[in-house]
Amino acid sequence: MMVSRETVLQTLKCLPNQYPQILGEEFPHILEKIVQLWNSPDGEAYLANLLHPTYSGGRFDRSGFPEKAWQEILRLNELYRKPRPKSAK
Repeated sequence: MMVSRETVLQTLKCLPNQYPQILGEEFPHILEKIVQLWNSPDGEAYLANLLHPTYSGGRFDRSGFPEKAWQEILRLNELYRKPRPKSAK
């Protein structure tokens, strides 16, 4: 089951016009993984690996994302790095 648009918007706390449309349509498994990791310390490494596949021992065989998808990942990375309340353990 792929993640719903509403879940993405709620989890990422982003506006509807910030919804990662290309990821949602063409790479739903990646968007789902981002949502899963969004409130965990592993989210930063996952986003970094998407942006720089060889950065953290990533795969060399990826051809990369279309430009618009890459821009969405970049925007999500910026959103992820913004300070936010720590979730209670």
